[in-house]
Formats: sequence, C-alpha cells, structure tokens
Amino acid sequence: MTRKQLFLFMLGQLGIMMLARFFFQWIMRFADSSAGAESLFVASTVGSVLLGFRIFDGITDPAAGMLSDWWVRRGRKRQSLLWYALFLPPIGLVLCFLPGAEMDVTSRWLVMLSGFFIFFLGYTLYAIPYWSLVGDYSLDSDADRRALSNMLGLGLILATIVGFIISPLLVDSLGYLQSVMIFSVIAIFFMIAPIYAAPKRQLIVTESSSAVPSVSVFESFLLALQNIRFIALLCLLAGSQMSFTVLTAAAPFIAERLLDGTERDVSLLLGPLILTSLPMFYFAPKISARFGWRSALLTASLGLGVVYICASAIGTTIIYSETVTAMIIFAMGGPMIALLLAVEGEAITACAREQSASAVSLYFGAFNLVVKALNGLALYITSILIVASRGDLGSGAVRLMVISAGIMLFTGVVLFLFTPRLAGRRV
Repeated sequence: MTRKQLFLFMLGQLGIMMLARFFFQWIMRFADSSAGAESLFVASTVGSVLLGFRIFDGITDPAAGMLSDWWVRRGRKRQSLLWYALFLPPIGLVLCFLPGAEMDVTSRWLVMLSGFFIFFLGYTLYAIPYWSLVGDYSLDSDADRRALSNMLGLGLILATIVGFIISPLLVDSLGYLQSVMIFSVIAIFFMIAPIYAAPKRQLIVTESSSAVPSVSVFESFLLALQNIRFIALLCLLAGSQMSFTVLTAAAPFIAERLLDGTERDVSLLLGPLILTSLPMFYFAPKISARFGWRSALLTASLGLGVVYICASAIGTTIIYSETVTAMIIFAMGGPMIALLLAVEGEAITACAREQSASAVSLYFGAFNLVVKALNGLALYITSILIVASRGDLGSGAVRLMVISAGIMLFTGVVLFLFTPRLAGRRV
C-alpha cells in the first residue's frame, strides 16, 4: 500500500479513538459537575450504569463481527459498512454531554442513557469492520498486513496525545458541550478517510467460497475459540491490556500519593511514556517482519514486565529525584506498549486467516468481548485497591496496583507459552 493509503487508513483509528478517549476521560467529571446546589448526576450511579454498558459493548462485538463477515461473504466491500455507522458515535457522544442544569433529573438521565446506547452501539458497528480491513486491504501481503496493523497502534497513540493535551484546553475554555461538538465534527472526517484507502484490487470472499458456516452469534464465538493459537494470543494480549489498564488507572494515585504531586502531574508520567512510544511505530513492522509477530509480542511483553519490576521503585530517588525516577520508568514502557499495539491487529488477522479469509471480523469481535470483560475485572481490582489506599494500607495499596499489573502481564505470558502445549498433549 502507498503511504497515502496507510495515512488515510490510520485516520479512522485516530477519529474513533479521539471520541473514545474524550468519553472515558471526561464523562465522570462531567457527571459530577455542578447543577445549582447539586451535581448533574450521582457519579457513583453513572459509574454503575457505565459498567453495564461496557458489558453490553462487549456482548455486541461478536454480533458486529458476524454481520461484517456476512457482508463480505455476500460479495460486498467491508468498508461500505462504515457509511452506516460513522455518524452514530459522534451523535451519541454529543448526547452524553448534552444534559444541563436547566433540565429536570429525569430528562438528564434519558438524554445521557440515549447517548450511552448510541455511542457504544456506533463504536462497535464502526470499529469491528474498520479493524477487519487489515485483512481485506493487505491482499495476503504480510508486509501490508504489518503496516496496516502498525497504523492502528499509531492512531491509538495519537488519539491519546489529543486526549491528554488538546481536550483539557478545550474543556477549560469552551466547556464540555462545545468541546465534544468540535471533536465530533473532526472525528467524522477522519472516520470517512479509511473508505478511500482501499487498494484498487480488494480481496472479497463470497458466500460460496467461505469456510465459515452460517451459525448463531454464540456458535460463531465458540468457533473462533477453537483456534488454539488464537486462545494463546488472547491470553497474552488480555494480560498486557489488563496490566496497562491498571497502570493508567493508578497513574493519578502514583502522582499524588507516591510522588506527593497533584492530578496535573499525571502528564509527567504518561507524557514520557507516549513520547517514547512514537519512534517504535517506525521499527515495529521491521521487527515483526524479521522475527515474526509471536516473537515480537512475547519480547514486548517480557520487556514491559521488566518495567513493572522497576516500577516497584517509584517513590524512591534513584536518578536525581523521585519524580525524575518515575518519569524514566514510565518512559521505558513506551516502546514496549507501542510494539504490542502495533502488532496486535496483524496477530489477530493472521489467526483468523488460518480458518477463513472471511472470518476476520468474527475474530476481532471475539477478541474485544474477552478483553473488555477482563479489563472490567482489572478496573474492579483497581477500585478495591483504591478503597484500601484510604485505609491502613495507604500508599502500600498504590504499590499493590503496580504489582497486580505485573502479575496480570506475567500470567498472560505464561498462558501464551503453555496453552498450545497443553492442548497438544490432549490431542
């Protein structure tokens, strides 16, 4: 693929992830914003409702994957599905931040819940077919598959930078609603771009040539889980994503309780991590081509594990000051996380194509369901440690967050290495 095509493809990830980052970064703070003598919503109730929608989001992923694969088996281009979904996430996001003090409580909840439903449904219906284009656009070329997967990782990192740097400035100067409208308009243009990134010749697998039978959503999910390599991959990626979820959730507490800083100091931790990750997106396809995606993912995971071991030293002075020591440790994790993100799409696509060229979306749907569920578990464990940090454990509970992140990561690595061997013995 040309550089222009890769750039257009990457814009889709930047657009959808800009919306997702804005949502998760600001929704709880918006819910707790003032509406006269009270807040707009009860933040804890919003958190419970959000958990329910995360479960809904995960359950709909395999259904969206099956729809996407069925669309291709009917002889249609997968990217045409994006036209039907690209307006839903922006509309849903605007509705989430539309409630105001002038509304009564019932109206606020109706508007927000409508926004939640439209946003999460639209996110799934757009993201699953879009991510699956890694397989369609690569045309069985390993090099193009690696390049497209790399663009997904790069788009996610760029969206994170936008979320950390630009969105706070907009919210501070314009407020939530105007900020989200600006994000939504820009994201729509970005989300259209991948449609025009298609190569002149695109792989389309028709119904008659498909190896995937017509089955229910649940059966299709089980079909993907019969691939033992995919199971091992799920273990590895779930462990790494759970650990990263815990680390980012713990960052404010690390800044405040281990480094005696404030919430603003979170950028001092995550900023170096993001900056050091960017150069890796140049090298990631070369590393995957040279050593294979399995070795690349395993090496990145082990390297990230070393970072977690070093993270146990956060709060002590090893280099210059406690803050500088923490910044260096977080910066060490950037290249490892970037490599994981860059190779993730390639790995899922490769596993899917072992079964059928038309099963890519099915695999992405199964992957998202499992990872989202386990990320919810990771956040639940973190919430327990947050509560414990207010008690006798104090800062020790914050250190346990970092330790638990490392345990999740190493558990995924162990399962990745031994799952195929155990399956082989059964056979």
